[in-house]
Amino acid sequence: MQAQRTGAPGLSPATGRSGNDLAGTAYRQIREAILRMDLQPGQKLQEVALAEWLGTSRTPVREALRRLQTEGLIESYSARGLVVAEVSIEDIDNAYLVIEALEALSCRLAAQRLSDEGAATIRALLIQMQEAAAAAAVERWAKLDHEFHDVIRDLSGNPKLQQVANLVYPVIERVRDTWLREGPEPDRLAGTTDDHIAVGEAILAGDAERAEALGKELFVKARLNNVRLLRHWIAPLRRSF
Repeated sequence: MQAQRTGAPGLSPATGRSGNDLAGTAYRQIREAILRMDLQPGQKLQEVALAEWLGTSRTPVREALRRLQTEGLIESYSARGLVVAEVSIEDIDNAYLVIEALEALSCRLAAQRLSDEGAATIRALLIQMQEAAAAAAVERWAKLDHEFHDVIRDLSGNPKLQQVANLVYPVIERVRDTWLREGPEPDRLAGTTDDHIAVGEAILAGDAERAEALGKELFVKARLNNVRLLRHWIAPLRRSF
């Protein structure tokens, strides 16, 4: 962590909790700070400073950092210690290629194994996404989008898909919604909402083949849109982020 920084936006005290709770809170808040880019790629992390930010001891911070390191959000160097992982555009592109296959299969299996409860959940999420899109509530829509795909993976009935997701999603989390927030197309939120509705309707209809194809297409578009925007911003600077 850079010496001149004494605090981090969004990190609040975590006192008065058990050791496990403190470690979980430290993990969630440090992770969120990394994904929001409050903790910058390449920034050195110091247990003492993080503990001060969180209002806790170093032990839960140390446990949180170990967990974040296994997720690939933090890297360890002999000379520099722990730093926020830098991610290249190539890393993001490669991760998206895995996610395309993973989410396509999740959609296929969800269509084949859909329960009444699962169908009700998908319908409710699609309605909420439409409402968020109509209100131009991008942050709300993004949270619903994440929940939508989490639900589909859960409905797939294959826990290995979630395990793989846990490995690859941290690579893209910092840029997952870049195009949604910053893309030049004025109708991008409405367009991607329509795409999600098509995926949801295919799952609800039990059309596994169509659900798989549309699920893959959804993430192909996400990869192309996000990577194109990142290349436009970052490639001229010739640096990772």
